[in-house]
Amino acid sequence: MNSTKRVFLLLSLSIALGATLAIVALKLNAQQPKTQQAIEWLDNPRSLASFSLESEAGEFTNQSLMGHWTIVLFGFLHCPDICPTSLAQLSRLSAALTENSGKHDVTFVFVSVDPGRDSVAELSQYLQYFDTSILGVTGNEVQLKRFANSLGVRFEVSANKEDYSVAHSIKFSIIDPAGLFRGRFSPEFDTSGLARDLIANLE
Repeated sequence: MNSTKRVFLLLSLSIALGATLAIVALKLNAQQPKTQQAIEWLDNPRSLASFSLESEAGEFTNQSLMGHWTIVLFGFLHCPDICPTSLAQLSRLSAALTENSGKHDVTFVFVSVDPGRDSVAELSQYLQYFDTSILGVTGNEVQLKRFANSLGVRFEVSANKEDYSVAHSIKFSIIDPAGLFRGRFSPEFDTSGLARDLIANLE
């Protein structure tokens, strides 16, 4: 084989090898799990409908959201597992935010959608087991629906004595110091990563 043919053969093999490696790289890249952003920030912050709920500290309204960031979780005290787990995560997030930056004022609120069984006193006592910084609020169904709907949260209480059930969305809602709905995130998040994301967006 003369030198010209050898050069041509080597060049052809190099091109073929390069193409093969490129295809393999593309396939491997496609198989990699895509990293999801922990917080779903809204492109256009939304205002909230006027509402009036109650906490052990008194009335809880739109005005209560002004001047600080607020993270809201909906649930109910008789929830067997999801709500306690979410509250534990909220407690860990509170600790992480304190460790990362003490200058940001963030309030944590747990809203019971089951006012028939959950009084504000019971809410306050229950939440002490998770974190003293979490405020418990509830109210009548109309006011709860107004607040929940503004945050894209849905719930349904079936008060049948023989089959009492409560269904609700599991989302953490973020409200900014102007009282606007700014974003949300789901349970089972990475606490340190979400804390960094949140701090980076606090104004």
